[in-house]
Amino acid sequence: MLSFLDPDGLELVVDDRRFLVQRDNMIAFLYAFRGYANKPYIPVLRGPSGRNVLEDSPVDHVHHHGIWWGHGDVNGVDFYLEVPADGRRLGRIEHLEFTETTDALPRFGFVSKLRWMDDRDESMIDETRSVLIDFRDQSHCTLDLDSTYAAARDLSFGTTKESVLPGIRMAEVLTCVSGGHLRASTGEKGESRIFGQPAEWFDYWGERKAMYGLGDVVEGVAVFDHPSNPNHPNPVFVRAYGPNSPFQGHHFTGETSLGAGESWRYRHRVVVHYGDTEEADIAGKYRAWVKEEHDT
Repeated sequence: MLSFLDPDGLELVVDDRRFLVQRDNMIAFLYAFRGYANKPYIPVLRGPSGRNVLEDSPVDHVHHHGIWWGHGDVNGVDFYLEVPADGRRLGRIEHLEFTETTDALPRFGFVSKLRWMDDRDESMIDETRSVLIDFRDQSHCTLDLDSTYAAARDLSFGTTKESVLPGIRMAEVLTCVSGGHLRASTGEKGESRIFGQPAEWFDYWGERKAMYGLGDVVEGVAVFDHPSNPNHPNPVFVRAYGPNSPFQGHHFTGETSLGAGESWRYRHRVVVHYGDTEEADIAGKYRAWVKEEHDT
């Protein structure tokens, strides 16, 4: 089996803008936390083919950033777009510091503090974000995302489809419009049968050329919703052309409030895998994750 997920030789590099894992100047994972956009995000996540399974700033939606966190209406402030539109007030999400880092091959990650600031430089949300990637074997890696959002003041989250905690933009070649496939834990297939429906997980996969001309590889990206998340299993936001979110989203639930000092916690796992949904045993991996989290 051809795979570029072999953890041998991977090393961590951290500078004043990036947290990245690489081997021989080939990036396996990149978290851009300063100097790229108005929010930290993940633009690169390598698949078994050696290619990026994410799409960063595609021409149709430049504010889609691989894996990113944002919301289009927090007390009327937009933390989703990056270019002013329709008179919206634009906010920004600032990386403050890493409070913990993990550099223990094959596991790399961090815990960080972030602050959601409005256009008047006033704090709205204090976020604690944990990101941990585990290059488990040549067939798959896991990316665990865990964020707690604490309200710095009384907050109203408006009814908008631009609510992604987190949002993910799949590489175009893995999407349904490019011949890829979309499955959910319910057994349904395709956007029209999955969009807005509760699901424990969903999975995009497709065939693509491996690097260095080494032939075709089937690879995919599955997204898991943790059982402890509010409203689990959540209605999912999935599009045939690639953007998606496991977050319940206020497009589905309507306006929600969060009082000063109150907080939300959301946990998800992203699985980058070799093969299609069945070959990768995504259902089994979800069950194992739930048991693993319960046992710990």
